[in-house]
Amino acid sequence: MGGKRPIRVLQVCTIFLTAQTFIAPVLRYLSGRGYEAAVACSQESAADGPVSPGSRNIEGCQVFSVAIPRTIRPLQDLPAIRQLCRVIREFKPDVIHTQTSKAGIVGRLAARLAGVPVIIHTAHAFPFHAYLPWPVQWAYIWIERWVAGWTDLIMVDTESVRMDGLRQRIVQDASRIVTVPMGVDLTRFSPSLGGPGTLRDALGLGRQALVVGTVARLVPDKGLECFLRMAAIIRAERADVKFLIVGEGPLRQSLEQMAELIGIGPDVVFAGHRTDIPELMQAMDLFVLPTRREGFGVVFAEAMAMGKATVGSDIGPIAEVLEDGVTGYLAPADNPEAFAARTLELLNDNAKRRTFGEAGRRRVEQLFSQSRMCELIEGHYRRLLAQKGFVL
Repeated sequence: MGGKRPIRVLQVCTIFLTAQTFIAPVLRYLSGRGYEAAVACSQESAADGPVSPGSRNIEGCQVFSVAIPRTIRPLQDLPAIRQLCRVIREFKPDVIHTQTSKAGIVGRLAARLAGVPVIIHTAHAFPFHAYLPWPVQWAYIWIERWVAGWTDLIMVDTESVRMDGLRQRIVQDASRIVTVPMGVDLTRFSPSLGGPGTLRDALGLGRQALVVGTVARLVPDKGLECFLRMAAIIRAERADVKFLIVGEGPLRQSLEQMAELIGIGPDVVFAGHRTDIPELMQAMDLFVLPTRREGFGVVFAEAMAMGKATVGSDIGPIAEVLEDGVTGYLAPADNPEAFAARTLELLNDNAKRRTFGEAGRRRVEQLFSQSRMCELIEGHYRRLLAQKGFVL
């Protein structure tokens, strides 16, 4: 890499699950390229995706424990900033790259105070959105504008999110927000996996049923009430369809109760938090998620990588991943009738499902591979470091 030591990159996020799921591939890529890469995050577990205590490490990278709350808590935020400043003094990063809104505020403030040369933030989705009251939206907009002043570059996952940032004037210079699509591990998410029969048996789905599945945190933004209403419409027309919901979260009990109340309880399997997502997707005939809000929709890209046709909400980020009429269908969010119509169309047409699935795999290989994501991120690191006078 040149110089007396390798370039050091410190990623910052709130919880280890984020580091393990989204940041680890970048850290491993950077380590393989000669960087010293590390992550700072809380050891707190997410309610919708627990991680076992024994798995809190990333091979080849340092993991610093910094208790960053996921919500605004001033009495805990100030100690988190001080703790992160200590980590920065110890690790001496040349680049700090924050991920998620809360870590973006804490991390960028600490980086600014510690004089880190390059400060980057990834906004997977800006915290202001249409489902919030206007006073709350404006508070978030003001905060994002404020911390953007300390930031050399903001990365976003989709052009739709980039336009949200520009529309609200988060930065004055449009070149300071760039789109870097999230990437999928094409080896792990591969349609060449073995048949789904045994797993279907274990889940109680049976081998003859058609399975409409989804993977999501069980939270309001994911539109799972719409998914269940769609399921009831489909079951009224086809008795050979089962539904699989993979994920955990605070809505699980109410969703299970809703399934029973609308008469589809025996036909819906709640699988909870799982780590075998590719195998579960292989067990699906069709992937459907009526999400109301996303920054990218990586789960759609993962399903497409598995060769599955998909049905998703007609919102900006999803429309950039799922190609309507080519890899699947878009339907209006919160519209179970429209989702049911598109899902039934694909359930009734095996050839179209297969064609869409094959097209989806090709699209992910071309646009949403993990290797492409890592190369783009490193390219921005090197460009900004060169601007700061680093010899690379």
